[in-house]
Amino acid sequence: MLEAIQNRKSVFPQFMTDQAVGKETISALFEAANMAPNHKKTEPWRFRVYTGAGRAKLSQNIKEVYESARAPEVRNSNVVPKFDKKVHQAPVVVTVFLHRDPEKSIPEWEEIAAVACAVENLWISLDQYGLGGYWSSPGFLCGDYGQWPDAADNERCLGVFYFGHYEMPELPRQRGNWEDKVSWITE
Repeated sequence: MLEAIQNRKSVFPQFMTDQAVGKETISALFEAANMAPNHKKTEPWRFRVYTGAGRAKLSQNIKEVYESARAPEVRNSNVVPKFDKKVHQAPVVVTVFLHRDPEKSIPEWEEIAAVACAVENLWISLDQYGLGGYWSSPGFLCGDYGQWPDAADNERCLGVFYFGHYEMPELPRQRGNWEDKVSWITE
């Protein structure tokens, strides 16, 4: 397992090829995501998978969310085309949602953490299939509950995850020493 974690890396959409990812592989990745830990078994992760021509629907949704989140006078004309390009560079694009427990039986941050664990499970599983991925969470997409088209009132977008086959140069993956981040209390 440590090897899978060490092999996890961000692969940006511009490095992805147009080689399709089979539905069986995608299903296996979501099975891994579904094994994430979560308090009180709320299973708060929800995913929408866009492939092929379905990515055009995602581009349209991104445009709608951006335009509803930004007043016309503060909109940046480059944002929507930038995301449209990314969406069409990746063969698989997934919107990641928090599906908040309607009973609010646990703090919201715990459910957000559970969603992040589900994404991490998916992410570290990519290498097994020769795939790479990247999680993007732009502020305008990760706003309020019910903001996303067709989202339930208790659903909130937490970002977009792109994945696929890739051709990318090996990039440095610097990490500081773990010992600098751990305090030992023994007495």
